Amino acid sequence: MPLDYKAERIEKPNLLLIAGNGRNVGKTFLVCEIIKQISKSSEVIGVKISSHFHPVEKKNVLCETNEFTIVEENEISEKDSSLMLQAGAVNVYFLMASQKNLRKAFLWLNKNLLSGAIVCESGGLAELVNPGLFLFVKSSGDEIVKDNQMQFSPVIVENDGECFNFNIQNIIYDNNRFSIKQ
Repeated sequence: MPLDYKAERIEKPNLLLIAGNGRNVGKTFLVCEIIKQISKSSEVIGVKISSHFHPVEKKNVLCETNEFTIVEENEISEKDSSLMLQAGAVNVYFLMASQKNLRKAFLWLNKNLLSGAIVCESGGLAELVNPGLFLFVKSSGDEIVKDNQMQFSPVIVENDGECFNFNIQNIIYDNNRFSIKQ
């Protein structure tokens, strides 16, 4: 039986969520540009969520169960989570969980670590959370293949390979809530 997403959604107005139409559409680049912008006036926490489990340094593991793993990123590398740290996030967390365990993992992270401005890259979290702002990145000219995400009313951001059709200067983080300047 499918979840009733409207009844079970987590309200998270201090979360800016970025998902995308697939790989290599510019999600991480956009995440990092937004972190650079918001971190000029507020502390930002970065979160990268993956349904694939990757090997991690045990010393950085904050929580590991047979359902999910949460790692604090503190290494400088080319990994997406490290790029968030390098962009100016004060803390970055890498959460690995299958979609069926994502709610439990996110609730643990939310209870223990998340406050203030949060910029998150995740495809699956849109099914569970009502963020303050939800951006969906796609390459210009491409059809939307992840149309299940459209039910959550994202702002569609197109990437032509050189720039986005969205001005990140219009993102506002105020009073513990993300929004867009009108």
